[in-house]
Amino acid sequence: MRKLITATLAAGTLLLAAGTPAFSATYAHSHAASAAWCKKKQPSGKYYYAHKKHWDCVSPGAYCAKSQYNDYGYSMRAAAHTKRYKCVRYPSNTWRWKPVNA
Repeated sequence: MRKLITATLAAGTLLLAAGTPAFSATYAHSHAASAAWCKKKQPSGKYYYAHKKHWDCVSPGAYCAKSQYNDYGYSMRAAAHTKRYKCVRYPSNTWRWKPVNA
């Protein structure tokens, strides 16, 4: 029994070690691609910006500007347009970016 557990752990460790570089490279590429334009300060002095009918580079959970109330936006921390948020009013009368459930 002990040999079986040891063999299973060893096999799992090898699979994890083999899969880690590919996962890291993919994540780093998508994260870097989305973060590239989000690092550029806009003329308004902010890092988020309006793009047609939505906002790009929003910080999830952050306060919303008055111009963003009830609008949709996409996270600066994820690959481009993968995590959608909406600027909603909380019971405490504050406006924040909240995840949108699909």
